[in-house]
Amino acid sequence: MPNKRYQEMLLSSQEKLDISAEQIRNLIPTSGEVGTLIEEMFRSYLAEILPEKIGVSHGFVMDSDGGESQQMDIILYDKMSTPRIFTSTAANVFPVEATYACGEIKTRFNTKELEDSLKKCLSYKNLHRKAYFSGRKIIVNTHKLFGEEKEHWESIFFSISVESMAGDQVLVEYQRIVEANNLPVHKRIDTMFSLDRTNGKNIIANYNGGYDFLPSENSKLHAIFVEKSWALFVNLLLRYMVHAQTEPINMLAYSGKSLCDYGNYKTPS
Repeated sequence: MPNKRYQEMLLSSQEKLDISAEQIRNLIPTSGEVGTLIEEMFRSYLAEILPEKIGVSHGFVMDSDGGESQQMDIILYDKMSTPRIFTSTAANVFPVEATYACGEIKTRFNTKELEDSLKKCLSYKNLHRKAYFSGRKIIVNTHKLFGEEKEHWESIFFSISVESMAGDQVLVEYQRIVEANNLPVHKRIDTMFSLDRTNGKNIIANYNGGYDFLPSENSKLHAIFVEKSWALFVNLLLRYMVHAQTEPINMLAYSGKSLCDYGNYKTPS
């Protein structure tokens, strides 16, 4: 039997999120302010429900080759052991190896915003995850991502919005954009979700005998209507976040050369 208390908690979270979004849209007329407040709202609600080990932030992601993502509205990262490249109240910069997923927040899905989300997705997913310590490991963990066993974690990306054009139309437009760019499965936006339940289907998720946050070899994207879309989105995301792990990151790979080269140091004889 389903856990009734957990169901009630999810439904309560959905209702509070709906109310918060409506208040923001009605009380703050300036679009820039609405966007900022909506972003803060979604980050806050994610932080409430994700495991404590998962940090929820925003900013930029970098790799050890010097690549940098566009600004991310949501960054999910290893809260317990992440070395920060830069920290401020405005934005943070994270090494890509410490991140699990990034998300883009929109006030409304339309074709232009989908194209923008995909650009941000690629700026994150094209970063190279390789700054790990070499050598024999005592414990070797693999990750089941995108339908395959992976040695290292791979980047996950999602888009969420308050409002949207009809979900079927979102799916058609998104598939057109993906085909035009000839993108492999692991380079695409993995899941899309909208709070809006008055304009048709509100979740774009992967289906292969059941709904999943990530695509696999034989899965297909489906546009579906869910009465409590936030609850489904969170549960699909949790499937991966409860298993998420990072490996120790070799930050010397980010420095580009030995730190001793920056001073008048000599190798001991």
